[in-house]
Amino acid sequence: MSLKVMLTTPQLNKIIEPIYDKPIFVRPSLAHIAGYIRNNSSYEIECVDAKFSQLKLNQLIKKIKDFKPNVIGISAYTYEINEVKILTKEIKKENSNIIIVLGGSHITAIPQETMKEIPDIDIGVIGEGEQTLLNICNSISLKKNYSDISNIVYRKNDKIILQRKNNYFLDLNNTTIPAWDLLPRAKEYYIQTTRGCPFNCNFCFNPNGNNIRLKKVKYVIDEIKFLIENFSPDRISIGDEAFAANKEFAHSLLDEMIKIKIWEKVNWDIQTHIRFLDDALLKKMKKAKINKIEVGVESGNEQILKKTGKGINKKMVEKAFLKLKRYKIKTGAFFILGHPNETKETIWDTIRFAAKINPDEPIFATMVPFPGTVISKYVKEGRAGYLRASNNWNDFRKQINHSIEFKNFTKTELKFYLFFGNLYVFLYNFRFLDLIKKGHHYRKSILNYLRYA
Repeated sequence: MSLKVMLTTPQLNKIIEPIYDKPIFVRPSLAHIAGYIRNNSSYEIECVDAKFSQLKLNQLIKKIKDFKPNVIGISAYTYEINEVKILTKEIKKENSNIIIVLGGSHITAIPQETMKEIPDIDIGVIGEGEQTLLNICNSISLKKNYSDISNIVYRKNDKIILQRKNNYFLDLNNTTIPAWDLLPRAKEYYIQTTRGCPFNCNFCFNPNGNNIRLKKVKYVIDEIKFLIENFSPDRISIGDEAFAANKEFAHSLLDEMIKIKIWEKVNWDIQTHIRFLDDALLKKMKKAKINKIEVGVESGNEQILKKTGKGINKKMVEKAFLKLKRYKIKTGAFFILGHPNETKETIWDTIRFAAKINPDEPIFATMVPFPGTVISKYVKEGRAGYLRASNNWNDFRKQINHSIEFKNFTKTELKFYLFFGNLYVFLYNFRFLDLIKKGHHYRKSILNYLRYA
């Protein structure tokens, strides 16, 4: 049986946080999974990034009706789960024979609960989706049951069956260039050179495991060239959880990026961990004319920082930022307000520390108890300064966040600290022009924050 497979994101409901609800990048998971299935089957595939294309429910349903898929794979974040419930109900109303598969970290963390909450999902993928969705499609094509497929949750005889048979992780050297060509041209692209993170942050759910898996350097360079030649993006961001955890790989990749003079073709940047920023790496990144390095600092309170599981301290952070300034590399730093046992005093520690290290782009967010995290466990138990969590998944956003009620401060106070923290770094360091530029750049986000927060 020849299958038609559609991969999509949930429909647009309302633009609350423009960076996520009106993105200028297409969702990488769609391209990765589509590329893998296309390379390993003859199935007809269509990708619809509904969020990127700003498709409302009726517009997305029309695309589904026009394509007539046998299988629909939906990639969704936690804050999109309510939209998934609406979308899947409408899909089944149009055609009850379509098999609906949900993937992403949300269903990976709480598979059975998600299946109960959204009765129109047929199958959930636990963990990485490439091989698992291919296995599902093959079973449907051959009219076999799902009993031999690992890492899924599905329905059988009105029961929810969970199959966690192994801790499977994809060999990245068996992949191909993601199917970016099946998605619209974007201004920015997020690529992966590795998967996995060796750290165990209490606020993070890491479905990719703790071991670092590498792509071949040639595969990464081919993907970068493909994006540049076909889409001429403004920016390519290496969105690895821990870029340069493998130093040998990172240096080999940078050598090849220098050979192709990547800086002449596109702005590029990375996210990484403080521990990996040594002089040899920064020197080579500078030679490759990196546009920006973003790191998670998280807190300016030593005790809180120690308990995050991130494996850093304030001295390490200060040392890293001094190096970055010495190499004149633009910096971005992420801070979270609302850690376990956070108080007003520890929040001020974070705001003052952010001003001290003075990143070019300070990025403050509030704690979100994402399913599967240690923080989520604390909130459920009502301990570590957390009173209760929202029962509305729409509240689980990073800036406009109503997901937790705290013991030591109100939501209104936290809203003030978040807003003031972003201002204070610039005011303390007399960076008035930078503040004006940031305010202009994020003006829609700021207005929405004041409206919805």
